[in-house]
Amino acid sequence: MKLIITDSSVFFDIIKIQALPEFFALDFEICTTDFVKDEILESEQREQIEIFIRLQKLTVFELSEAEIEEVEKFETKRFFKTLIDKTVLWKAKELNCPLLTGDGKLRSEAIDQGVKVHGSLWVIRTLVEQKIISSETGIEYLEMLKVINDRLPVEEIEKLIKKLKA
Repeated sequence: MKLIITDSSVFFDIIKIQALPEFFALDFEICTTDFVKDEILESEQREQIEIFIRLQKLTVFELSEAEIEEVEKFETKRFFKTLIDKTVLWKAKELNCPLLTGDGKLRSEAIDQGVKVHGSLWVIRTLVEQKIISSETGIEYLEMLKVINDRLPVEEIEKLIKKLKA
């Protein structure tokens, strides 16, 4: 199974549209870092994530002190206020696997670092492609994403909705 590393922004989108079980049904080994897991503070969201950790559907990489030092020394073109984003970028680069993020700065840095990047729209499209959800459900999720996350590209969402209706 292919690895994919996710940051918290994708988790938040997927949780808000209530598609977490479908997300973990994707044909990927979904991973994150302990820094990202610890960023999920709302108890209900944390509980949902913990369920998938217990079910071994989510792998959480617990970074050692030596790895944290490596992340701190990891050179980026952009400044990151916290280590959280750098941990997922560093891990994706180390494992040579795609990164899921909705964060524009992290996305740009990943691309510059040669890391393949996807976001929440890719997740919905892939759920439909892998026949985990129907096109109709995909459209519903996309409509919800437009409402809950105003940072997503509305034009891209509309294109994907149009494609799913075809």
